Amino acid sequence: MSSPEVETSGPSLRLVLGVMSVVVVVLGVLAYWRYVVSENHFAEVMARMDEQGKVLDTEGCIDAVLDWHAHCEANKPLCDNGVPHVLTHCLAGQDRSSTCESLDLSSAKAQWVFNSCLERGTPCQNQKKCVCADAYRAIDSYCRHDQQGTVAPL
Repeated sequence: MSSPEVETSGPSLRLVLGVMSVVVVVLGVLAYWRYVVSENHFAEVMARMDEQGKVLDTEGCIDAVLDWHAHCEANKPLCDNGVPHVLTHCLAGQDRSSTCESLDLSSAKAQWVFNSCLERGTPCQNQKKCVCADAYRAIDSYCRHDQQGTVAPL
């Protein structure tokens, strides 16, 4: 009885696993590099916002955060999710009691954020993904929680 023939004309298992290993290592190095760039960027931005918050009014903080977001050097999801964190650092620079007293905090919906964005000339195209609305929501949260905000530091 003869043994069955085995097809051996394709790439060897050793070659396939070697190429996959190289790709995994390269992607790992790139991901780590991107992480380091993002972490350094946020550390720099938080320090800058801590300083700017000492002299900017609340609208100035929003302007600074929107400008930062437009030029953010980190990954886009980190930039989008970082808006409340960055704004909280700016707001913490001084007492915002007058801003908090001027807000209507009786409604938990905070629909006023979209009108505020429209009034300032930065309307929301998509209400679920709107940097301006995220900034105003952060102010709402900051004021609702005795000028502490609820976001954990980055």
